[in-house]
Amino acid sequence: MRGLIRFLIRWVGLLCVPGGALWALAPLGVHLSDLKFKTPDVFWKLFPSAPLLLLVGLIGLQLRQSGRSGWLEKIGFFAAAVGLVLIIMGDVGLYWLRLDNIYIMTAPAWRTFRLGLLLLAAGSMLFGIFAPKDGALPTWGLLPFVIGGLCGLISFLHDFGTSGAVLWAIFGAGWVWLGLSLLIHGLVSFWRKKRASTRSSPPAPKPL
Repeated sequence: MRGLIRFLIRWVGLLCVPGGALWALAPLGVHLSDLKFKTPDVFWKLFPSAPLLLLVGLIGLQLRQSGRSGWLEKIGFFAAAVGLVLIIMGDVGLYWLRLDNIYIMTAPAWRTFRLGLLLLAAGSMLFGIFAPKDGALPTWGLLPFVIGGLCGLISFLHDFGTSGAVLWAIFGAGWVWLGLSLLIHGLVSFWRKKRASTRSSPPAPKPL
């Protein structure tokens, strides 16, 4: 059981790859939904799967960093995690419960969704910038992730049309890159350990 838990903690961060890919494809999904169903609502009803995958992946990444992360990285993690939860809640409120059709003036679901986006982008940048250099995440994978967070923040602040859709996709691609960097880093580390153990093992005795 402990081995399974260790395995999940080590590799659940890879869920950032499908979560980020679904996020990056959101503009295309909205367009296809609008073409086929004459409304983007069909896509947005399915969208919570993306932030949910990112949330589980982010928790896995933070658990890998346990004991080495500083307080600024922890603030970034909590901000991003809360942002993802708010995005899910806001999306469900908007497109499943239709809360804003009832509370038109206050628009609680839309405000929750938008606040979640801003928290996610800001938290992602903090998480990437202040991740420990000797931590479980490779440094070369963090810079594109931070740049993606900045692109997301710009996209979430205002509707920039096509440019905003591109920035939205870059934000998702940043999460994909972070997950893939974790996978590549793990495979390279495994290969180096295996190679080192092969070199250090004594040669087999020669037959007489």
